[in-house]
Amino acid sequence: MSLTPATWARAYRPLHPVSLAVQLLVLVLAEVALFASYGAHDARFHWATHFLVALAYTSVLLLVRLLITGAPGPRFLLLTLLGFHLFAMAPDLLFRGGVPHYRWMDLFLGHVAAHYLPGGDGSWLLIALLTTGAYVAALTLWLRARRAEALTGMPPGVGLTGTAVLRAQRDPRTTTLVNEEHGHGPPSALLLHGLGAAAAFWRPVAQCLAERGLGTLLPDLLGFGSSRRLGTHFHLDDQAAAVIRLLENHRPMVLVAHSYGAAVAVAVAAERPDLVGRLVLICPAAFADPDEARRRIGARSWIARKAMSGSPVAGLACGAMCLLRAPLTILAPRLASSFSPDVPAQVARDAVTYLWPAYRDALRSLLEDNPLGPWLADPPLPTTVVLAEEDRTVPADGLVALLGRRVKVVRLAGTHALPIEHPDHVSNAITAKGPEQCVPDTPPQ
Repeated sequence: MSLTPATWARAYRPLHPVSLAVQLLVLVLAEVALFASYGAHDARFHWATHFLVALAYTSVLLLVRLLITGAPGPRFLLLTLLGFHLFAMAPDLLFRGGVPHYRWMDLFLGHVAAHYLPGGDGSWLLIALLTTGAYVAALTLWLRARRAEALTGMPPGVGLTGTAVLRAQRDPRTTTLVNEEHGHGPPSALLLHGLGAAAAFWRPVAQCLAERGLGTLLPDLLGFGSSRRLGTHFHLDDQAAAVIRLLENHRPMVLVAHSYGAAVAVAVAAERPDLVGRLVLICPAAFADPDEARRRIGARSWIARKAMSGSPVAGLACGAMCLLRAPLTILAPRLASSFSPDVPAQVARDAVTYLWPAYRDALRSLLEDNPLGPWLADPPLPTTVVLAEEDRTVPADGLVALLGRRVKVVRLAGTHALPIEHPDHVSNAITAKGPEQCVPDTPPQ
């Protein structure tokens, strides 16, 4: 499959041959003009140094931009390289205007120091070749990954961020969600995590259920946890389709879901009720109106607020997190323990182990096409809703007003992190048993 002009997505356009040819032509003409301008003060020898410095800086910036945003950016060759070159030669332009060179002028891309680098222009040429080569290699891998996705019929993963941008994502239609099985025998319950979480969120509950003889299946949703490299689009329908493919390999199960996962569970049950026995929704992310949803979800984090407002800063922040995922997964448990010592280490790591498009699309699903409201008003399948009395994200009293008469309601003491805080009580609600308590043998790590 060739990427013709008609099939190129917006983010590909800067790499279109015509676009590159126009940028290159304008750049050459501009550089010729700049070279001639140096002759006005007999400093043409400065041109090569400033050009090579600008080329090195440009390559580094473009590489970082590609890894963070997942796209090369518009007119990247022309604006960035020419802009850096003009910045590097600013002291010379000032000199022509009668301003002598001062120490502060060294701030212009190390203007003065650049001319005294050991090896001179030879060293700058080597640096420029290495940085440019690194960017070209990364861009080549990016293009190869996007073509591989297109060949499988997947939407190109233009928005994938971090080092994942250099590798093709796997097709969720042929690759099963990464999942864990707990308990003995075939699983009879599937547990879906919420936003910014993964399967580890459910391990305390899964262990309690295993002690009661109930096998469970804990998947990571598309773009989260160990399923990060599955898919390139992460809308609610995509998540539901991936869960349905997982369920088709098992008998009808109880769907247990938390927060955003409840929206996915309802979408699954609406599409394939034959695969679902009943639903148990823990703190489902349902709200009376969109403004309330924005206010409550925005209270979760700064990134959530920025994402819902449409600010590009959220994408840049999440992209940077993806790029720095390795050190962040080391720091996350320590930071989480300073706020709450009860948060398991792996749950804290999962809070930074997701792709930005998956997080963004999950928020959009809750705000734009959330199926929870109609389902909770009149559920076609047996549905239990578990409310946490101290939940500030989905207040129990506000949620009660959305529940129809056919919904079984269980109210428990706890916050939005109820499955971690009280796995025994949540297990009781799932099995519909009494107040017997389950204590895990070993705390999750």
